[in-house]
Amino acid sequence: MTNEKKLEIIKTYIDDIKEFQSSPEWSYEKRQHIRRALEAYENLFIDAQKGRLDPDILHENITSFMYMLQ
Repeated sequence: MTNEKKLEIIKTYIDDIKEFQSSPEWSYEKRQHIRRALEAYENLFIDAQKGRLDPDILHENITSFMYMLQ
């Protein structure tokens, strides 16, 4: 799989996290935790786009976070 494809997948995960953040099902504390994670993942995504971070590492990390949310 190419890095561009991995970045596309990561972007969809980030979009999913944005939706989780706005879900009324979560407590305020949980939404705050998701918001902080979202900010970190957005910054890491930019780093991966610029080649400063291996997309595989970001993909592995964000996948684990998504698994925790479900």
